Amino acid sequence: MKAIKSGRASTSSVGPQGADGAQSIHRAIDMIRLLSAAPARGMKLVEIADCCGLSHPTAYRILRALESEGVVERAEDSRRYVIGTEVAWLGLKAAQRFPIAALAAPALDQAAIDVGDTLLLSVRSGDFSVCVERRAGRYPVPVTVAAVGARLPLDTTPAGRTMLAFLSPRGPRPKLAAPIQDGPGSEIALTRSLGYLVSDGLTVRDTKSVTVPIFDAGGHAIAALSAIATKTRLKDDRIEGVVAALNICSRATSDALVRHAATRAMTVVT
Repeated sequence: MKAIKSGRASTSSVGPQGADGAQSIHRAIDMIRLLSAAPARGMKLVEIADCCGLSHPTAYRILRALESEGVVERAEDSRRYVIGTEVAWLGLKAAQRFPIAALAAPALDQAAIDVGDTLLLSVRSGDFSVCVERRAGRYPVPVTVAAVGARLPLDTTPAGRTMLAFLSPRGPRPKLAAPIQDGPGSEIALTRSLGYLVSDGLTVRDTKSVTVPIFDAGGHAIAALSAIATKTRLKDDRIEGVVAALNICSRATSDALVRHAATRAMTVVT
């Protein structure tokens, strides 16, 4: 896994103690994000330190503090670290506010039947694309890098690049390794024009993906739905049908999000 690039502003203006405290918090959050996307077997100290760009003693001190709070745990009978169960409890309220995986489930189940290929539901989290749900379909493709919980930079995944194509011009711009190419003929411009993205597989050879955006009530692309299949299955003559099935799921999910937001608003008012 590559080292985490936070892209955060300098904290020097808040004074030495404040800067040190903020830096420690940022480093701890980086570790939590790293472990949340790590393989089930966990990661060793040296791997975590290298990915976060920290010395081994510094990484160890932060891990010990997180471990004492239950946010990080040791994998059973090993020296590897895994994400702690406390994170699940801390996230319950947030999941209730934005339960996209649960709201999308019925439409996602139907899309998996209609399309037959592996489906991935991803959301934007800052500068990253996070896989939050997956369906295998009748013809599954073993995309291990896109396991549920996997967090990758927006510009490195079809879902992330699709969300980038529909960014609000007034919204915050993500910090990416390279500037977004949005000129005529670019992938971003073509995706926005077509309403979907077709791209080759990232990690599995001879695969192809089709991705459509999912919008919230304000018209912001907050998520994306991808179908991944072998190139022999996802030929040009199937693209239109796959896009249609994905769009049905996308619209159903958007509608469910709107209804959920309206229900929450009414609950708050009453």
